[in-house]
Amino acid sequence: MINPTKQTKQVKKSNELNPTLKGVLLNNFIKNSQTPNLSFDEIQDSLLICEDQKYSPSPSLKKDEKASFDIKKAMKPLLIGTGVVLAGCFGISAVLKKSSQRLLETKSFEQLPDLAINMNIQEEPQFAIYRAIRDPNYRNILGATGVFLMSGITIACKNFVDGAKEIWLKKRGADIERDLQENLIEVEKNSFSGKLQTVNEMLKNNMKYFENVINPKQTNKTNGLPDVFNVFFKGMPKKQPEENTCNKNKNKSDLKYLLAIGGIIAGGLLLGKLSIDNIKKTAKLSDEFANKYADRTIEAIKEMADKGNKEDIPTMIELLKSICAKPDFVKDAVKKYNLPEDEIKSIIGKVEETKKTIFSDAPVALGGIPKKIQYYCYINEDRGHLYNWILNPQNKFTKYIFLAFTATSATGYLFKQGMNAAKEATVMNENAKTELNLRKKLVDVEIANFKAKKESAVNPLIDNFTKQANENKKSKEELKGLADNILAEIKNGPPYVYT
Repeated sequence: MINPTKQTKQVKKSNELNPTLKGVLLNNFIKNSQTPNLSFDEIQDSLLICEDQKYSPSPSLKKDEKASFDIKKAMKPLLIGTGVVLAGCFGISAVLKKSSQRLLETKSFEQLPDLAINMNIQEEPQFAIYRAIRDPNYRNILGATGVFLMSGITIACKNFVDGAKEIWLKKRGADIERDLQENLIEVEKNSFSGKLQTVNEMLKNNMKYFENVINPKQTNKTNGLPDVFNVFFKGMPKKQPEENTCNKNKNKSDLKYLLAIGGIIAGGLLLGKLSIDNIKKTAKLSDEFANKYADRTIEAIKEMADKGNKEDIPTMIELLKSICAKPDFVKDAVKKYNLPEDEIKSIIGKVEETKKTIFSDAPVALGGIPKKIQYYCYINEDRGHLYNWILNPQNKFTKYIFLAFTATSATGYLFKQGMNAAKEATVMNENAKTELNLRKKLVDVEIANFKAKKESAVNPLIDNFTKQANENKKSKEELKGLADNILAEIKNGPPYVYT
């Protein structure tokens, strides 16, 4: 006979096992046969993934078909440039050919005048070498040696002065840079402190906002959002009077600019009119002068013609050339001289040549003799005076001139380099002050820039938090975790305080 107590235990044990077996069967054969719905809410809150579409990147642009390489388009500019160069070379050669053809048909008095070759010797060593080559005697060689020695001494002294100047400026610049960096410590400290204060202010304001959303109290709301959020993320209310004042000042400034532009235009027009009037008066006075000169010349020609003295014929020809007299006037002027027809035609030809040609040969004293090589020197340095002293030691003034000029030049160069060094040091010092003042002024701009970048990174996260809070799909614990992650992002996220 079965023990009732034992039977009861077996039934209980069977009842205890049945739910377990049932659960295993359900998990293995029923639930596992369907795809489970997994939630990414936790990782989304941890990574602060924002679902708002307005912060999504813009769609990528389509591939530009024109950006692909095209051999025809690449070679086209090269071919056009080559063609232009070849056409230009051909055009120049055609012009030269045409010019040579015209040269054969051009009269001699219409051609360009010939030029002499003038070789200018400006450096004292070249002058000394020229004299030594031309006349290699003891004095010329000694003078060339003295010029070379002085050139070497001058170069050495000049390099010493220039090197000393550069070394002093380098040391002075290092001292100025050190002082600038010491002064910038306070500037960098203010910038760093301002960024930290910005982050701390954002943390305090957002923490109050999260606390008001998660633990709602009696707060004034605008559009469903607390005042703290509206004030911090939508900006402080604008002061209309200040804006109106700024607009008025801007309008006044624009009006001043317009009036200034109008005044400049009016002044330009007035000055232009006065300038044109002055040009007209100048042209009128020039015409009056030319007419008076021509009248006086004609009167002089008539007086010579009335005298009938043949010795005045060369002077008369020059006067006729000066007024470009016409052939009829020339005939009337020389008819009282009873000259043969050939000589009259010769005079008319000379006057006509003056009308047609616009070129004249340069004076021999200035231009030299054509088809000959002419050397001349132009020396203006102290080495030239040394050369004169060496060649003429018996004349004491050559010595005095050399010593006086050399001392003056050396003193002047030292003074010039000293003034340049002082000027450059002063400029470096003032530039350092300007750099320091600029960096001080840029502290507020740097902090504002940091705050704007920080808000641009945090605002999407705040909007996402507000959206999830309004949808009431998350518990307070989940919203608290999301708020903690946002605060951590504000504290540690980009842009970083230490950069």
